[in-house]
Amino acid sequence: MKNTLIVLTMALLSTGCHRQPDIKATIAEHPKTFCNPVDIDYRFMVIDDGAGIREAADPVVVRHKDHYLLFASKSSGYWYSADFTHWQHVIIPDSVLPIEDYAPAVFVHDDQVYYVGSTHGKGMVYRSDAPETGQWEKVKEIWSYWDPAFYVEGDCLYLYYGCSPIDPIYVQILDLNTLEARSKVIECLNSDMKQHGWERTGEFNELSRRPYIEGAWMTEHNGKYYLQYAAPGTEWKSYADGTYVGDTPTGPFRYMENSPVSYKPEGFIGGAGHGCMFQANGQWWKAATNSISVRHMFERRLSFYPSGFDQDGYLYTDTYLGDYPHYLPGSNEAGQKSMPGWMLLSYRKPVTVSSELDGYPATHAVDEDSRTAWVAQSNQQEWMQIDLTEEADIQAIQLNYDEYGATCQGVSDGLYQSYRLYASLDGQHWNLIADRSDKRTDRPHEYIEFEQPFSARYLKWENVGYSISQHVSLRGFRVFGTGHGPLPKQVADVSVRQDMTDACRSILSWSPSENAEGYIIRYGIAPDKLYSSFQVLKGTSLEIGSLNAGTDYWFTVDAYNSHGITAGAPPVKLER
Repeated sequence: MKNTLIVLTMALLSTGCHRQPDIKATIAEHPKTFCNPVDIDYRFMVIDDGAGIREAADPVVVRHKDHYLLFASKSSGYWYSADFTHWQHVIIPDSVLPIEDYAPAVFVHDDQVYYVGSTHGKGMVYRSDAPETGQWEKVKEIWSYWDPAFYVEGDCLYLYYGCSPIDPIYVQILDLNTLEARSKVIECLNSDMKQHGWERTGEFNELSRRPYIEGAWMTEHNGKYYLQYAAPGTEWKSYADGTYVGDTPTGPFRYMENSPVSYKPEGFIGGAGHGCMFQANGQWWKAATNSISVRHMFERRLSFYPSGFDQDGYLYTDTYLGDYPHYLPGSNEAGQKSMPGWMLLSYRKPVTVSSELDGYPATHAVDEDSRTAWVAQSNQQEWMQIDLTEEADIQAIQLNYDEYGATCQGVSDGLYQSYRLYASLDGQHWNLIADRSDKRTDRPHEYIEFEQPFSARYLKWENVGYSISQHVSLRGFRVFGTGHGPLPKQVADVSVRQDMTDACRSILSWSPSENAEGYIIRYGIAPDKLYSSFQVLKGTSLEIGSLNAGTDYWFTVDAYNSHGITAGAPPVKLER
């Protein structure tokens, strides 16, 4: 009996000695990274059928003095930021600026910001030397039409416009100082569905009706003029930008065969069309429109992607894992590489929750699809817990809130999401890693970067306050960092063939890669120009309908998991 008591006592002491160590995490006060979609307080629609639906689209980013300004359609104003992390929303009434017009056109001249919105005819040009104060003055009425965009060179102001399934993109030259017309209207480009597969409508470019050609944007580089435009429709994940290039801002223009030059058809959030190019610290970036389009076709978000020009003058946008953490625009790190290499750790991992509504299960928060959501039965003491199935080094967390049950319209006061985040090594002993209990701001895509990685296996989100609706909901609880297991094997046996009935479509297949969670097809018009990518979360085959007829293409398939990426074998050529 005595020996039994000794053994029991030693066992109890041993259990106490093996208590899991505390997890210490510090949130970065000055983060180096961000994660798409851009985390701003997206406004709710004001139209009758848009209650409870957020939207922002058609972004324009310009530098003005010490800030960057971000304009977007239907946003009740615009945002400004000095660091691309903290965005201040300037709310503008229609009595000051016609801010409810779609597709704002903006340019900067002599430290003044000029603005005009989309119209079906004439539109008033406004200007401000202090837009952060919300003060604007009228300048002159001009013919601005639909989806206008400005480009300044010398004393000329080039006005591009067009948004139609029939009409082309046009340009007219104005005098920069008087805003009087200097030229007639010039036709620039139009759609060519037969030759350009990516211009065809539909989620997979499968529909036969003519696309809307819209969203013009002009960028000059090394004496060449790149006229970008969007197709096939903002409601599709296939929404993308192509480009024509000319020797003058008015053309004539020739099609660039590596179009689309901004394309993100899959991932957590798809779409990369109708935006702008801008520079931050000498680096090129693309601001673009993403599609959710579940509750309304104009349910949209905004993203920033690294962009640029190669040595041969080809314009490209890097959307490879474009909704994973990237270094911030203008940062020193972004000058070396665009991503820190943190992988998604939470994809399809076991998840438990406090409650869920029928049809909105917890698994929707870890399925890498912004169009699905987990919805709780209340907005009170709800929680979600993820088991990463192994210890991993956690670097960042992104919380993407849904708007299930919301009835908000326009800009509403008192909207917020407050919460706490916990981490654990064993699922029993929890440490607080982020306390947002007092948060009273509306940040539906909140991203948290930690100063240093910390090791954990379990993550827990706990709702504290949610004023959007009676049901708190998450589109995605996304955890980023690095796992400790093996990398995937290199993909082998890549096969690609053309669809014999359609020169714009190809079919790829490959052998499964051991340990792979997903694949990324990289492809382009030359082995060293694999600028387009297509993320595949399930299966080992893919049909791509966004090619250009008569253009040679090369393809390779990378494999990835929560531990990293294994680059594909040398590219395989599509035989025509």
